[in-house]
Amino acid sequence: MASRPVVRVIPAQPHCFAFGGFEIQMLAAMDSARSAGADISPLDFWRREADFDLLHFWGGMTLDNSYTMKWANAGGKKIVLSALVDYPGWRSWLRYLASFATGPARLLKPTLSVLDCITVVNEAQGRYISNTVGFPAEKVTVVPNVVEDIFFGTGDSAKASSVEIENYVLCVGNICRRKKQLSLIAACRKLGVPLLLVGKVLTGEEDYGRAVAEAMSGYRDARWIHWLGHGSTELASTYGHARAFALLSRTEQQPISALEAAASRKPLVLADRPWAKQEFYQHAALADSSSVASITGAIRKVLDNPDSYCPPATVLEKCRKEKVGAAYMAIYQRLVQSGAR
Repeated sequence: MASRPVVRVIPAQPHCFAFGGFEIQMLAAMDSARSAGADISPLDFWRREADFDLLHFWGGMTLDNSYTMKWANAGGKKIVLSALVDYPGWRSWLRYLASFATGPARLLKPTLSVLDCITVVNEAQGRYISNTVGFPAEKVTVVPNVVEDIFFGTGDSAKASSVEIENYVLCVGNICRRKKQLSLIAACRKLGVPLLLVGKVLTGEEDYGRAVAEAMSGYRDARWIHWLGHGSTELASTYGHARAFALLSRTEQQPISALEAAASRKPLVLADRPWAKQEFYQHAALADSSSVASITGAIRKVLDNPDSYCPPATVLEKCRKEKVGAAYMAIYQRLVQSGAR
């Protein structure tokens, strides 16, 4: 029984093809677990040695990794999946029933049986895994995303800014249709409020990126920074100088940018979708992401009374790097100490 768990990690997809918040979170989680004492690193698929205790997969509940999980199980390895999953509700329940009836979910059942733990980012997703999918509740653990220490409060990181506008609404994330940046631009223009976008165009969304660039070009009080390093002082500064933060995505899991804004004590404007109704985003102003009028009204409410739309600071403490790392370390130790299958 190893006192220091040896963990190897498998990502959702090659980073050269797609890289976003989920991948950033995986890397942050690895770093936090390493700081907590785990011997953790990416799995080298070309090595023949299986000198590790546990495989940690990141990705959706799909058949993509089922073959690797099968062999890991046969080799006596413990298996953890940090899953992209749905939120509970009648629509997700019907989708799961349809998937089970047509094959994919039914084919996944044998794979689920070899998993020792599934981690999700909030309690609602935990209920979906246990109540809808039927995965044992005792094998589900909630571990939120990591927020770097630099974002907790604005502090010195907010004193200097190279952005040429002030008192802006901030939106951070890949530029893509799902995140509704065009609707946000229209709402801010309608209000006459400065806007700062931070994010690159997602692969495959080049047409949408061009539409965003065109909408921004005639907007004097708007800026678009195409890339800032994750956890950098420059990124922290954009939060520090913001008047409010907005993210109008149709679908998300637990977007790190909204967590960073909340940790920076900024009021939130989020889409009125299931992902926004979790404890880390309490008090956020919710808007219909398909309606510019609804987004405009939500931003106006936040700007008029910002303190009412900030999540409690105590809730965000759960996202501190050391606490997330300790949570993963506890999972690894518990599974390794439980012995062979």
